Amino acid sequence: MRVNALKMQILMGKKNLTIKELSYKSAVSRQTISCIKAGKSCSPQVAYKLSQALDIDMQELLE
Repeated sequence: MRVNALKMQILMGKKNLTIKELSYKSAVSRQTISCIKAGKSCSPQVAYKLSQALDIDMQELLE
């Protein structure tokens, strides 16, 4: 699955979350989050965890 990296960064900014904080809140490694921000794909489980941590529906986070 491909996460919309720009949307994820905007949401992180609105919630004042760093990669480290998002990693802690979502239980997804910082390395994985960095890879997603660089445009790599991820598993549905990771996309779900990130969407939960950002308080949005998973479909809104996907490209």
